Amino acid sequence: MKSISEEKVSGSAMLRLNFASQRRANAAYHALLAEADFSHRGGSIVKLEGKSVVVEINADDPVSLRASLNSYLRLMHIIKSVDQDIG
Repeated sequence: MKSISEEKVSGSAMLRLNFASQRRANAAYHALLAEADFSHRGGSIVKLEGKSVVVEINADDPVSLRASLNSYLRLMHIIKSVDQDIG
């Protein structure tokens, strides 16, 4: 029987950021696209879906999932703050 520390734990998450216009969603998409990565510990995919930007994160362990989530949440918060300031 494997202990919890011996089991491979992985995870995934999806984040969605909605915008008032396709143009603003496209700008956010391109800003976040530069952050999409594929590493040995997981990866992320950034997609544009209408007026929304979707980020799918896959990670091989909880630590990398949390790190990726924190990074994207910070970036999305900044993008949304700027969007509200200019909108």
